[in-house]
Amino acid sequence: MTIRVPAVAWQRASTAGDPLLVFAVLALGAVGLLSLEGAVRSSGNAGSEVLRHAALVGVGLLVLVVTARIDYRVWRPLAGPLYVGGLALLMVVLVAGSEEFGARRWVVVAGYSLQPSELAKLTTIIATAAWISSRGPTLRAFLVALGALALCAGLVLAEPDLGGGLLLVAAWMALMVAWPLSPRALGTIATAALAVVPMAFALAVPAYQRERLAVFFDPGRDPLGSGFTLRQVEVALAEGGLTGRGLDATGSALAGIATRGSDFALAQLGEQFGAVGALFVLAAYGVIAWRGFAIAERAPDRFGALLAAGLTALVVVQATLHVAVNVRMFPATGIPLPLVSLGGSSLVATCAAAGLLLSIATRSRTDPFERWSEAPRRR
Repeated sequence: MTIRVPAVAWQRASTAGDPLLVFAVLALGAVGLLSLEGAVRSSGNAGSEVLRHAALVGVGLLVLVVTARIDYRVWRPLAGPLYVGGLALLMVVLVAGSEEFGARRWVVVAGYSLQPSELAKLTTIIATAAWISSRGPTLRAFLVALGALALCAGLVLAEPDLGGGLLLVAAWMALMVAWPLSPRALGTIATAALAVVPMAFALAVPAYQRERLAVFFDPGRDPLGSGFTLRQVEVALAEGGLTGRGLDATGSALAGIATRGSDFALAQLGEQFGAVGALFVLAAYGVIAWRGFAIAERAPDRFGALLAAGLTALVVVQATLHVAVNVRMFPATGIPLPLVSLGGSSLVATCAAAGLLLSIATRSRTDPFERWSEAPRRR
């Protein structure tokens, strides 16, 4: 079977995309790098970690530029192979991945830890958008999309990565809403999902994650052990106050917490820059949500609209869950703050998503390739 790539795929974009979206992405990347530099400086450590993260930011920006310049429609005929490749990488993790913090989520390549689930989430969103974009909301089309979600989410949960699984399901649900499935069908899906929660908890939630849930419901549980990190996060946010302690302040409440720059990046920002800095970051994610869904609304075809909705949901829900964990509104699940937290895989994947959004933004609705008004074929 020959995969045909649109002839317009490699042409230069005629516009600058979406400047506000670009600004929000760059601002978040800069804030994350600045926060890391301050944390390293205040702890008296060398700056090699800062240089490494700066290099990853550079790689992420390069990925953003490349994906933005490629016509997003080139990925539609490649969606199937991309999806299969993402599943294959997840299987490699389960067989030969490295274990850290009680989970097997990483593959070490040339000394760098890569997290394939970040790529797999992207490929699943692309594949699902490609599948449903040319089909009406029929039972057969829905079952195929559900099967694609189940395969990827199942492998992610097997690592185990509860946060990654939740993010994928949330983005997939955004695609179902944009498709659109009827409210009755969406309600049925939600009811079925709630029905399997007890079984999923028993089979897929490991002991360390159950302890996190116990600490969430009982904040005073084991204050010097499993509850220590969350207590220090509260202290850090409180000490940050309105304007923060600054980048040079010593004696951070998060000192000694290994995941301060990843799972608790917002708390680190709050301690350094205060409520003002945290609100700036939240505003940047608000801009991403606004521009992302606006891009979906103006997309020239159904594939672009669905892809933009899914990618925007993926980034925004991840940011929302990270914030909820840091303010004790959701159990800790190891979710990084997009574009801010340490972690090259998450950073590059988010930049790729932003690049795809920019690629969609540069194509007008009047593009003759495929008009938005084209009715989906029922199969």
